[in-house]
Amino acid sequence: MGAIEQLEYTPLALTKARRTAFVARFIVLREGKRTRAHRQIELLNWREDTSAEELADTFRAIFKANGDSMTPVERDIRRALAHSNRSISFFVQEYESRATNNFIDALFDYERSNSLLFGKEDQPKPGGWRLPKELVKGK
Repeated sequence: MGAIEQLEYTPLALTKARRTAFVARFIVLREGKRTRAHRQIELLNWREDTSAEELADTFRAIFKANGDSMTPVERDIRRALAHSNRSISFFVQEYESRATNNFIDALFDYERSNSLLFGKEDQPKPGGWRLPKELVKGK
């Protein structure tokens, strides 16, 4: 048998996968925190070709405009970007297939992931983010 074939991904597929990995990790890192900035981020939409870095800049600007302490925000953004860079080599197809163009759908993805990890009964309690069903109702 020959060597394992290296899959080729389009730049858009890589961008979507990195952005998805970034948003997924950011949701987890900020889950226990509640700020007004979260309420604005929950309603964000973005283009299909928006990069993780562009979204990080948007998140950063929202936190700054709301007067949040930037030290923990910067730490969480840095950690989420690092996660997206590490994950991309292993999970491009998975993250690209889960790519969204808005934060509400990313929260639905987070709920599905928790269901798979913890089952229906043992899911973590929501904290810093509103439930996506509530956000959809409010629109």
